[in-house]
Formats: sequence, C-alpha cells, structure tokens
Amino acid sequence: MLFYLTILGFFITFLILLNLRTSNKANLYLFFFFLINNIYSLSHYAAMDSGNKYLIAVMLVHFTPFYLLIGPFFYFYVRGLVFDDHKLYKKDIIHFIPAIFILLNISPYLFFSFDQKLFFATEVIRDAANILNNKFLFISPTISFISRPIFTISYVIFSTSLIYKKGLNENYKNLQPRLIYRWLISLIGMALLLYFTFLMFSFIGYKTRNSQLTQLRSEYILYATGLGLLLLNFSLLLFPNILYGLPQLDYKMIKKRKPIVKVDTTLKKEVKSFEISDDKLSLLSAKINAYLLSLPYVNINFTLSVMSADTDIPAHHLSYYLNEHLKINFNTWKNDLRINHVIDLIKNGSYETLTLDALSKQSGFGSRSSFINAFKLKTGQTPSEYLQNL
Repeated sequence: MLFYLTILGFFITFLILLNLRTSNKANLYLFFFFLINNIYSLSHYAAMDSGNKYLIAVMLVHFTPFYLLIGPFFYFYVRGLVFDDHKLYKKDIIHFIPAIFILLNISPYLFFSFDQKLFFATEVIRDAANILNNKFLFISPTISFISRPIFTISYVIFSTSLIYKKGLNENYKNLQPRLIYRWLISLIGMALLLYFTFLMFSFIGYKTRNSQLTQLRSEYILYATGLGLLLLNFSLLLFPNILYGLPQLDYKMIKKRKPIVKVDTTLKKEVKSFEISDDKLSLLSAKINAYLLSLPYVNINFTLSVMSADTDIPAHHLSYYLNEHLKINFNTWKNDLRINHVIDLIKNGSYETLTLDALSKQSGFGSRSSFINAFKLKTGQTPSEYLQNL
C-alpha cells in the first residue's frame, strides 16, 4: 500500500508543477515539500517492503540531506502564502545549513562503489535494522534517523505561529482567506499526524533494533502514519483553489486633484489585507480595463505572464480575479476579447476590404481553426453565418 500512496503523491506533485507558471509562486515550496516527502516514502518502501537490492542501493542514504529540507520548505510555503511573498532572503540560508551538514556527514557512503552499496542493500534486506549500522563522519545513522521527524515537527509548529501572528482566521467575509486558513490548518494537522507517528515508529525501532519486532509493536502507529501520508497526498484534490494562494490586493488609487476629480488607473501599494473587498476588486478591475484600452490581446503572443509583466500585477492575482470573480479562465477571456475586436472591425466595415483570415490575424488568432472555434463559442455562429445575418 505504501508504494501506491507514494505514486499518488508523485502524481499530486506533478499537478503542482504543471500549475506553477500561473499560480502563486509560493507553490514552488509546496512542490518541493511534496516531492521530498514522497522520495522519503519511497526510500522507506525500498528498505522495508521492496526486497529489491538495486532500489535499496539507490534510494537509501543518498537523499538523506534532502529530508532535512522538508521542514524549511514547509515553512517557506506557509510564509509565502500567508504574507503573499515567495521570495527568499539572505537570512534564509540558515535553514539550509542542517542539510549541508548531513551531506558532509554521509559523504563517505557517497564515494562507496556500487558493489559496496549492493552489499549494504543485501544486509538491509536481511534485516532493515541494519540501516543503522552504517558509518558516517559526525553523527550516527541512529541520531540522524530520529532527528529528522523532530526537525520537521519543529518547523511545522513554527509555521503555525505565522498564521496566528498574521491574524488569518475563519472570520473573513471573503471566501479565499477562509479557504486558505482551512487549508493551512488541515495541512499542519496532516503533517503533524504523519511526523509524530513516524517519530514514534523511529523510537520503537531504536529500542528494538529489529525490523520485524519494530513493525509488530508499531502496527497501529504505521496505520496512522499511512493515513497521514494518504491525507497529505490526497489533500490538494480537496483544495484545488489554494493554488491561487491568498491574493492580497494591496492597492489604492491615486486621485488627481485638478482640474476635475478623475481616477488614475495607476495602482499604489498600501498595507496588505486579507479581506478582498468590493472596493479593491473594483480598483483591480479599473486597472485591467485601462490596460485593455491599448488592445494588448491582439498580439498573438499575449499571455498571462505578459499581462502580469505589463500591469505589474502578480499572475496568481490575475488568475484569482478571472477565475473566482469573473468565473472565466484566461484563455476564454482572451479569446472573447479578440472576438469582440473582430466584431467591431466587421461593424466598422473592415470585412469589405479584408478577408476573415486577415481579420482573425489582426485580432491575435494564430490559426483559422482556433478563430472559428472561439467565434462560435462566443456567438453561437460561425464567422460566415454571422456575416450572412448582418
């Protein structure tokens, strides 16, 4: 069962990777958190259940430094989500020091020949407790093994404090902050279940020094660990909208005093707030509408990334606004704008001097088929039928 849970985890990790370009950049840390978690799970399966010496030789020890990054990546993700800031800072290098230390610690094993590693794998198959008999530079495999879940639990608890420090809770009127709060609390609960039970399993293994006896005494603990892994790997399917993150639409309009009271569409940063009010959405809409006056969508290379760069609005803010408030995805929204532009050109008489293909290219479509499909989806008619009904 552990193997299939791990495969599910890699699938979820792949989904996060696919959405990285248009989602909150903090999801990069979530991607690494899931990836390393499932590599850890696969290495546990290799040692305890696979009986495959080649898989054991590859999976054991080599990835150990990465396991010390599970906690930091969890922390970076929560911090990036809560503060809507995915950047790493110079002081964050301290979080990578334990992983570097462990890399140095296991360096003798890294230089073993593959035959030596296969011999070690054979010993692990005979008794998985032999994992703890390896020789490292500074600290023993036993201390390293037990310290990993403790290290991760510490980061999870520290990350929890960020949520309450920022004041994220269930009391927001807007759905997205409440959703993110529930997601983070669920994520923390699942992580604590997974790593507390794994810590208990590690202590039992340390005391018995016998893999079969360890599994016998920790049968229910392993069930709880498996449940934690299942919930963690399945969680993203229950919270798909968390990929947008927590867009803090921290903008206000700069008003011109004279000669007439006008609203400039330049947005200026102000104190971040989780509450996405109607006023803030109106300001964001005003900026987008002002940007659209220059007809950027008629460029065939117009994308969400281009729009984000042009407007200085993060891509995940734009995705959130389009998907959650306009109830439309970016590609459909873009094509609708292009079709409206084609219709304007037709009404202005351009169709008398230009072919439909020329009109579609002037409106940003790269192919005739995409133009016809988008036109029919928007109007219920093909371009030819539309012209006939004029």
